[in-house]
Amino acid sequence: MNIETKWLKDFIVLSETLNFSRASKLRFVTQPAFSRRIKALESNINCELFNRGTHPVALTEKGLAFKAIASKMLTELEEGISRLNENNHCSLPIKFATTHTLSTGIFPLIAQHLSGFEPNVSTELKIADSDDCIDMLANNTCDFLLSFSDPELEVKKKDSLFIGKVRLLPVCIPNKEGEPLHNLTQSSHSIPYLAYQANIYLGRVVNNLIANNLMKVNVVKRLESSMADNLKMMAIKGVGIAWIPEYSIQEALKDKSLVICGDKEWQPELEVRIYKANKLSVLQQKLWDYLASKITPQQH
Repeated sequence: MNIETKWLKDFIVLSETLNFSRASKLRFVTQPAFSRRIKALESNINCELFNRGTHPVALTEKGLAFKAIASKMLTELEEGISRLNENNHCSLPIKFATTHTLSTGIFPLIAQHLSGFEPNVSTELKIADSDDCIDMLANNTCDFLLSFSDPELEVKKKDSLFIGKVRLLPVCIPNKEGEPLHNLTQSSHSIPYLAYQANIYLGRVVNNLIANNLMKVNVVKRLESSMADNLKMMAIKGVGIAWIPEYSIQEALKDKSLVICGDKEWQPELEVRIYKANKLSVLQQKLWDYLASKITPQQH
C-alpha cells in the first residue's frame, strides 16, 4: 500500500464539497488530474469511496468510515510536524487566502505587519473567489482568510480580527459639466450597470441593494465579472455604473475619471476581517496574537 498525503487531502476536500470541479479548484489541480488521484486512493485501499452515480456525488458507507480515518491521520501528521518545527520557523509558509479585490487593496497593509513578525517566516497568498476562499479555510487549505464579513463565516463562528470598513461606491464617468452621467438618486430613465457575478460576496451585496430599491430606479445589467478591477475599467470606458470598493478608485475619483453617482443609501459599508482556521500551529497562533496586537481598525 502506497498512499500519498495529497490524496488524503483531496479526499477530505471532495467529501466536504461533493463536487469534483470545485474540489479540484480548491486543490489547485485540473479536474482530470484530481479525479485520477481520487481513483488512485480508492485503488490503493481497495474501496469505492464515492457514489458517482448521484448528483451531487455522495460518500459511500465505506467512504464515511474512511473520512474519520483520513481526518485523524492528517491531524496527527500535521500536529506532529508542527511540534517538530516549533523552533524552525523557516520550514513551512503561513498560508493566507483572499479574493483578487482584497489582495490588491487590503492585503498589502497586512503584509506590512507581517514584515515585522519573525524575520525567517515566509507567507503564501492564495487568490480565489470568495466562496472558494471560505472552503479553503474550512478544509484547512489555508491558515488565515482575509475577507469581507460574510454571514456564512459568522454562522460557522470562525474567530476573526476586525480590520476596518470599506465603502462600496457606485461610480460612473462624468458628463461635460462634471456631474455623473448616470444618477441613481434622480434618474427617471434606465441605467446601464456592470455587475459582479452572483455567486461571489460582492455580487450578493449589490444584487440585494438593487432588489431593495427597484421602485426607485431601473437598472439594466450590461455585463458581469468576478473582478472589481475589470468593472472599474469598463466604468471608466463609459459602459455603465459599477459598485467598486473605495480603496480601488481613490485615484480615479481624484482625477475625475470616475464620479460617485448615488447618495449614502447606495453606498453599502462592508466590514473586512481576518479569519483563522480551527487548528493552528504554535507559530501560526503566535502570528495571530501578533496581528491582534498590531492592527488598528480603520476606514479603507
